[in-house]
Amino acid sequence: MLEKKGIILRELVVFLAMLQPIIIVCVFGVDFPSISSTWETMLQPLFIITNAVTSFFFFSMKRWKIPSFFLLMLTAFSVDFSPMFHNILATLFFLTCVYPLIYIKRFSYYVFIYVFGLFVWWLFGLFWFEVFNVYVLCAYHLHLMLYGRRLKNRHKV
Repeated sequence: MLEKKGIILRELVVFLAMLQPIIIVCVFGVDFPSISSTWETMLQPLFIITNAVTSFFFFSMKRWKIPSFFLLMLTAFSVDFSPMFHNILATLFFLTCVYPLIYIKRFSYYVFIYVFGLFVWWLFGLFWFEVFNVYVLCAYHLHLMLYGRRLKNRHKV
């Protein structure tokens, strides 16, 4: 029962991470500079909560502790308080997500999709790069959870 609650919590975290960009676009339109820019808006609590629960989710996973640390730190050092340090931490977050994506060989193709985000940045800007890569990370983790659930159910029969 406790494990089932953990899975539901993880699914809710992924859902919140996917919902955040949709809320940003609905409130501010498609020309928003970056997800971090919500720090300077009425959506600041959404930014903080989404990053905090995502960081908590990542801390619970073996190979996601370093990206989790950078995500938590970029949330603590806001864009308006220390923009350069925040941007360095954000860059480190996105870079350090590559290793865990590669690690599980069965799903390593996600790293190619993730790196494609650089072209999204080049074509559409920073905000859409962030949204694209957040969605890739969400898809990866949902896929991993569904795969784990399928394996567990297969062994129960």
